[in-house]
Amino acid sequence: MRFAALLPLLAGAVSAWQSAVPLARHGTALRRAAVHAKEEEVVFTFGDADDMSDSTATAIMGEERELTEREKEIARLRAAEKFIQKATGNAKCNTCGYKYKWEEGAPGIPKRTPFELVPDSWSCPNCKSPKAFFAAETIEIAGFEDNQKYGFGTNTWTESQKSTAIFGGLAAFFALFISGYALN
Repeated sequence: MRFAALLPLLAGAVSAWQSAVPLARHGTALRRAAVHAKEEEVVFTFGDADDMSDSTATAIMGEERELTEREKEIARLRAAEKFIQKATGNAKCNTCGYKYKWEEGAPGIPKRTPFELVPDSWSCPNCKSPKAFFAAETIEIAGFEDNQKYGFGTNTWTESQKSTAIFGGLAAFFALFISGYALN
């Protein structure tokens, strides 16, 4: 009973497919003819960008303007902005991951020896890789590299050192302020 009900649907699907195949062949012929058409007749549209008002066109042209002298100076300064990289004295082996810490030293190297002063003949205690296979650890110091040599020496401080100095100074002032009440 169920099969008998599905038979007319199946027959309708087969006839629809048979009628679609010649249309697909006909569509292929149309596409080939369109390829051989002149280029002047080909028009591409991209959704809403097809119809552009005059105000939109002038806004786009305004965005493509020449940079002002001030904007050129800002771009030049941004290009010159290079933060200084300060060596920490530590290094990490690229082969095995061993970390050389300058406070602890290493076998054959005394304590508190920065990695830059370790001889080139030294090798990793774990994997015996040469010093060239180590990557020195650095920290970035904020500010222009040209300005690092000015000031009281605080320009070469790291962010954490500057924060400690600022908030330590505030804490010392607060303690001094509160100690004034203890005099009464």
